[in-house]
Amino acid sequence: MSISPRQILVSCEHASNRLPGGPDFELDPRLLDLHIAYDPGAETISRRIAAHFDAPLHLGKHTRLLVDLNRSVDNRQLIRRVSDGHRVPFNYGLSAAARAARVERYWRPYRDAVSAGVDAIVAREGRCVHLCVHTYTPALAGRVRGNDIGLLFDPRYGIERRVASELREELTSHTDLVVWFNRPYSGTADGILPALRRPRDPSTFVGIELEINQSYAGDRAALLRIADQIVAALRATTSLFASSAT
Repeated sequence: MSISPRQILVSCEHASNRLPGGPDFELDPRLLDLHIAYDPGAETISRRIAAHFDAPLHLGKHTRLLVDLNRSVDNRQLIRRVSDGHRVPFNYGLSAAARAARVERYWRPYRDAVSAGVDAIVAREGRCVHLCVHTYTPALAGRVRGNDIGLLFDPRYGIERRVASELREELTSHTDLVVWFNRPYSGTADGILPALRRPRDPSTFVGIELEINQSYAGDRAALLRIADQIVAALRATTSLFASSAT
């Protein structure tokens, strides 16, 4: 079975720092500009990649401080009362019912839409290649993160290893970007891709998370250039776009 551009789906869970309106969701506006609220630059890259391939694009509509679309419902970090030392007032005192209601209103529709999008591509094309786009801070706890891009995947799945390996080879051969596997996060940590992998046959679902260093987030031209370099690498990756079966 070959993989074609028609099998690509793009998602960006932390695209927005928007809060619902009303007094129940008041917050110091300065906090909404921080990484705790969203992934700066991720939406720009996601839109660019999706546009190149005319691929379905799923963008989170609200800040992850409301509910984190990239966490499972049983994860303690799904709705944080404190994030990176900052209190999130509207997350204090939530009853179990209020928490469940927030999940049903904001989390589940997004997850269901992405899952349905994956299934539609699998039904039509036989396989879905899900590119999940996030960005990360250049340093954490005083430690500098030395890569420009992280390719996150599950190493137990051979096709994901192949795709990630060929992407890295293309990127490092034709750009000056530093690309690492499963850094700064593990590709098997709780998130939307592992959740989508579990119930699906590995031959029909390929999940690759693209993590881009936020050192580029303030430069739109740089973000678009990186997105175009990722697109070029995807197009050149034989595992993705081979004419013969893989």
